[in-house]
Amino acid sequence: MTEKNNQELPEGVTRRGFLQGGTALGASAPFLLGALAAGKTKAQDSADSNTALDLAEWSYFFLGVQGARVARGTLCDGSHFYVEYAIPRELRYPYPIVLLHGGEGQGTDWLTTPDGRPGWAVLLLRAGYAVYILDRTAQGRPAYNETLNGRFPQQAPSMEAALQNVAAVSAQQTQWPGDSSVSDPVLAQFVANLGPAMGTSAALHESWQEKGSILLDEIGAAIIITHGDSAAFAWLLADARPELVKSIIAIEPKGEPFAGPNASSRVVSNTAAWGLTAAPMTFEPAVTDPADIGRTQRSSANGRISMQQTMPARRLVNLGNIPIAVLSAGASQEIDTHTAIATFLSDAGCRVDHLRLGDMGLTGNGPYMMLEQNNEQVLQVATAWLDENVPVVAAPALYHPSQAAVGWRADDSLAMRLADHGHFWVGVGSKEMPYGRIAEGQSFVQYFIPEVQTKPYPLVMIHGGGGQATHMMGIGRRPGWLHFFVQQGYSVYVIDRPGFGRAPYHPDSLGPSHMNSFPAYEVFASSPAVMNTVRWPGNHIVGEDPLVDQFMANEVGNVSDEAYHSQLSIRGAEELLERIGPAVILTHAFGGFLGWLMADRRPDLVKGIMAVETNGNPFSGAFDWGITAIPMQYDPPANTPDDFNLVDIPLPPDTAAPQIGSYTLQAGPARQLVNLRNIPIGWLTGEFGGGGNGFAQVEFFRQAGCDAQLFRLRDLGINGNGNLMVMEENNREVFNIVSDWFDRRVNNNA
Repeated sequence: MTEKNNQELPEGVTRRGFLQGGTALGASAPFLLGALAAGKTKAQDSADSNTALDLAEWSYFFLGVQGARVARGTLCDGSHFYVEYAIPRELRYPYPIVLLHGGEGQGTDWLTTPDGRPGWAVLLLRAGYAVYILDRTAQGRPAYNETLNGRFPQQAPSMEAALQNVAAVSAQQTQWPGDSSVSDPVLAQFVANLGPAMGTSAALHESWQEKGSILLDEIGAAIIITHGDSAAFAWLLADARPELVKSIIAIEPKGEPFAGPNASSRVVSNTAAWGLTAAPMTFEPAVTDPADIGRTQRSSANGRISMQQTMPARRLVNLGNIPIAVLSAGASQEIDTHTAIATFLSDAGCRVDHLRLGDMGLTGNGPYMMLEQNNEQVLQVATAWLDENVPVVAAPALYHPSQAAVGWRADDSLAMRLADHGHFWVGVGSKEMPYGRIAEGQSFVQYFIPEVQTKPYPLVMIHGGGGQATHMMGIGRRPGWLHFFVQQGYSVYVIDRPGFGRAPYHPDSLGPSHMNSFPAYEVFASSPAVMNTVRWPGNHIVGEDPLVDQFMANEVGNVSDEAYHSQLSIRGAEELLERIGPAVILTHAFGGFLGWLMADRRPDLVKGIMAVETNGNPFSGAFDWGITAIPMQYDPPANTPDDFNLVDIPLPPDTAAPQIGSYTLQAGPARQLVNLRNIPIGWLTGEFGGGGNGFAQVEFFRQAGCDAQLFRLRDLGINGNGNLMVMEENNREVFNIVSDWFDRRVNNNA
């Protein structure tokens, strides 16, 4: 184990030579990251934040999706990961970097800081690394399912607990970008990101190892960077795929060896039974029962006692040739734990360096150094260490995940050239609980700003149903409408509505209305309006079609209280419009309600709406106010839903669902939607598989004085599309209709 400080190397000694033969120089031999002394690493020389983010690919996939049979059909078993990846057009390094969050976080920990600066993922991409950002099981985009993942933790993450963690534990923690108060908007952005943590178990660790192995088997050799308790993922992955893990950087790793000094020599904690993991590791001499690993209490130089292997220690043979760095913050509260972890690894024959930021002149950092004010400088430490320990040598051509795309077409492209990319949270409310103040009702927004913006208004994309923004991002690694709009020159903002996708759900914040039964595969796979269509890019056979797995991993089911969900959603959507200015809106399926509400609340900031297969008929189901579950502005005013005078109208005979029979409109003279009447509205449908709602909704808008136009794909010579046209095999052809309409009705009149 090598401790770093800020002295110079002895003359004639190379840094790599020092690392490989440091013991020959004596335990006190100093080491300095030379690139830090010069101010930049090789990676940072290339990571100019003012240059375009030129990406050959940007997309996502769900990793290790598995079905579980229950009485009502097949469900995702809840163990999958989410992977968001980007490949820069100009690659400068042969190995991609895999980033795995810790604790209650998600992959967004690496994307943007809470005060809006670029995160490590963006900085690494600008430096020339390919990047894979992971969301762990039941955290972030893999939805938490109580049936399969266990009961939710009794408490949601609170502002007070988060503040203690990031800024208030020690007066030495000075790098947090907020003002260290529970009412700070920077803290609210941080807490909005937090969700239920999964805890630690042997089964969970084994699942992490399995999912990580699947990833590396596909993408090839990689560098692993973890945060907090995800260090176990790195140790287990390196044990399973030692030839594919080129290096590990464990940032502020959690968990002392064998769970700390109070563990007896024969009673092993389940959380660290194998030293640093709950799941088995490969030791030499071999061991089948972790209780047979000799353990003893040992004092460090400062008198801190930790549990370590009895010497001579068994060796972690699969980790022995992998460079490992344990990275500790300057104001770390757990640096003794980090020392114990590094000691355990060193005793087990590993090449480990304990990098202490405080010894390098970087003071004031806490446990979330990748989010703090000096996050670029901290990244320099990591990339400098990689420069020294991971040689840039000839390597196989870097893998591009699109090579595994299903149904790739000649005109498909995942490329983007971005001036800016990141995320933020809108509509972050707070709710007082006995244990503290928690975030409530936040929506997640990810933005893509092209280097060349050719369209006058940004685009807001709102997902449908029980899904999330991935609806707009394609499926099976083919491009989605998000790609097409960015490539056309739109600035794009995609939303995860409250409780969906990256916007975390917890019963204390959103109540039971957001926690529904997860849909069964068979419901969607057999539906002629969803997957059982001519245009679905797979075969829609459960157990055979990987695209069914990819879609179902995305789904959590609709909310049961649409009025409550609408109130939460519009709060964030209004905030988004106020932040970005006049915009055009694209909605899909159930998400259509939010487009109407945005136009009603802020007609000055909505320039046009395209609704794709929006759910429901007027005045049906939860649509007490016509086409929304909460009030809109009518003239004459409607104070209650009972103020509407309604009449049933027969559906046209050429709809695909004549059994519906009729729909409901206002009886004349109709109340007018005064705030929507000057906003162009397009309504796009495939084969009318949704029950004739397209015709009904457009007639409702026209009656209410709005400029609404219905587009049926079959009338335009495009047949076979269902509700999921945004991701079907001809999604670009359908996109062109939407794009042309925006140009004709909105952009050309700007």
